[in-house]
Amino acid sequence: MKNNLLTSLFGRHKQQIKPDASKSSICFEDISVLIVDDSRTQLYALEKILNSVGINTITAENGKQGILMARHKKPDLILMDIVMPEINGFQATRYLTRQPDTGHIPIIIISGSSQGSDKVWGIKLGARDFMQKPVDKKELLDKIEHWLTEKSLAATDSSPEQSYVQAV
Repeated sequence: MKNNLLTSLFGRHKQQIKPDASKSSICFEDISVLIVDDSRTQLYALEKILNSVGINTITAENGKQGILMARHKKPDLILMDIVMPEINGFQATRYLTRQPDTGHIPIIIISGSSQGSDKVWGIKLGARDFMQKPVDKKELLDKIEHWLTEKSLAATDSSPEQSYVQAV
């Protein structure tokens, strides 16, 4: 009935349809992921997983490089180690999530530590998720898809057209 009233007053009413988050709405070939880890072995392993499904990767070997690469390349998502030289993953995460140009980029912390406090601290500093090393390929890809879908939905929800439709 509301749609009929809107149509009679304003013409055709656009319905907002959100994508079904349970279906894959992400084309991995169109995204880039920044991997920040001081271990070349881990960088290689994560790159191999991501490249196997078409994800473009960018790498950094410490938190300082990670910050610079994130600000310069603007990846769709960041995988962040914790223990690194110069600037650790917690510091880099806190910095990136508080900047206007990088605050929207989801960060998943990937740590070799099994301490629950690392997960809590990482989330408190702005990371969206946490995984333990060694990572499971399916779990990693599921988390990447989840956070990119969330990011996409958040961008859709904040569009000017969406705000107008909600106001009407």
